[in-house]
Amino acid sequence: MLGSKPHPAESFRLAFLAGLLLVSQPAKSAQAADYLCLYQGRTDTEVARYATDPGGRFSLSFIHSVSLTPVVDHYEIKATGIHQTAEVFEAHGAGLPSFAGDVGETGWRLEDGKFVLEMDRQFQRIQLRIQREYLNSLQIAGQEIVLADLGANAIGIEVCGNSGN
Repeated sequence: MLGSKPHPAESFRLAFLAGLLLVSQPAKSAQAADYLCLYQGRTDTEVARYATDPGGRFSLSFIHSVSLTPVVDHYEIKATGIHQTAEVFEAHGAGLPSFAGDVGETGWRLEDGKFVLEMDRQFQRIQLRIQREYLNSLQIAGQEIVLADLGANAIGIEVCGNSGN
């Protein structure tokens, strides 16, 4: 009837159905249209752009300058920025995590003879020094990019859209 109040059970049913519609709609993935942009040093001069995989995951690898062993840093793009999720290394060295409670550390384990530090460290931009002899590379969406081939001795990495920041 026009102007009459709905029965409380009917109001609850409508609110419940509306909630189901909201929950059943996938939230816009922060990763869905994200690209990783690489910039020359600390400038905004873009040197490369790469599409992420659907999960927004990528990794950076290098040879540690002191221990001369491989290190792989794993990242995931989230709505709040770039999050480092793990660091995998064979030997402790300068600049590598070395104690429980290190910045963002959430757990340690030994896997296949390597230390795996699980973490959640957030970045808006990652700055890297690039030296060919340390094999700095980016692994993203099934590709491996040798960062020294980009011609910059320093690279900034940020999340960007497919047609610019």
